[in-house]
Amino acid sequence: MKERAWKIVIVYARFGDGHYQVSKALEQQFASHPDARFEVHLVDLFGEAHPAMDAIVRFAYARSMTWFPKTYGWSYRVTNGMTHDRPLGRWLHALGQGKMTSLLRTIRPDAVIHTFPFLATYAAMASAGISIPTYTVITDYELHTRWVHPRTDGYFVAADELKTQLAGMGIREDRIHVTGIPIRGQFLDQRRSRRDICEEKGLDPDRTYILVMLGALAEPDRLVASLFAQAQSATLLLVAGRDDKLCRRLAKRYERQTRVRVIGFADHIEAYMSVASCIVTKAGAVTLTEALSLGVPVVVYRPIPGQEQGNAEYWQRRSALRMATNASSLRAAVDSALQSAASKPACPNAHADASRVIVDEVLRGCGSRIRYGSATLTERAQAGRSRRRPMRS
Repeated sequence: MKERAWKIVIVYARFGDGHYQVSKALEQQFASHPDARFEVHLVDLFGEAHPAMDAIVRFAYARSMTWFPKTYGWSYRVTNGMTHDRPLGRWLHALGQGKMTSLLRTIRPDAVIHTFPFLATYAAMASAGISIPTYTVITDYELHTRWVHPRTDGYFVAADELKTQLAGMGIREDRIHVTGIPIRGQFLDQRRSRRDICEEKGLDPDRTYILVMLGALAEPDRLVASLFAQAQSATLLLVAGRDDKLCRRLAKRYERQTRVRVIGFADHIEAYMSVASCIVTKAGAVTLTEALSLGVPVVVYRPIPGQEQGNAEYWQRRSALRMATNASSLRAAVDSALQSAASKPACPNAHADASRVIVDEVLRGCGSRIRYGSATLTERAQAGRSRRRPMRS
């Protein structure tokens, strides 16, 4: 008889792609666990609970980061310090409560993991009399208090500094695990040669490539034009993500230029990262972790105030990346990165086993303190056996 599968719900959001990629990395690790079976449910809670509002907020989020970065940074600072029991905190953490209650009752998970700080799980559990282990994977190198809730059983953080900050907020240290940020396995097991990857992607292995991650970067057209003029000896690989309009515009503008390749959205971005001599990108924590795990020099261009600024400064303090804020500093940063590309230094704080450590810790908590309604799972099972027992005459 097969051992039952532990049910895991992973709550993420589509504000940027990083939270989803962390969720996929964990799902990948759960699926490959050697000693246990898991049934994993990835839930875009806000998107499923409030689809119209989600679309509006995601649009506003993306535009604020590119058009009004200082306003975004101001809102980030103003809300940092907000606690779960303040009016704004209670409102934010109640978004999706009804949907979460329904999911808990339908799926009956053994644990819930948050990779985005929509923490409606706690309001849902309180209203429905449910109690299950909950965990939070903080997907930045900068701590915002919105991630923090006193009922969280375990925090998985990227760095020792975050553990110190959480402990200073009264979180028990045995609940805080410094694991690094989980990334997908393909970034940790690159066995193919650069030449093989170039041949597969139709690239010249003898050329120098600069990978430009344009998603959410401010003034992408101006950035590309500047890099095209500066880096005469390199070919630009432009990843426009899901911005089809930008992709078409760039493809038309540079259609006769052999030094530009417009990629659009790339499912296997690790292949392009592996062949690049330099990556120019925004400072999303997951993108930085992925790039640095491959040892590729990174230039962060105009980091947005808030968590991106914090992510970039964290790695800059460790001399793991370069920052640029204008065309002049971009030229210097890219030149420096290309000169250092040959050494391909390893990420100084890489945690290659982040996903494994998290999954093992969650597995240890599975089956503990699980209550649905007024009875624990054990009590309900015992009650079921009693009801099935034949009556004695």
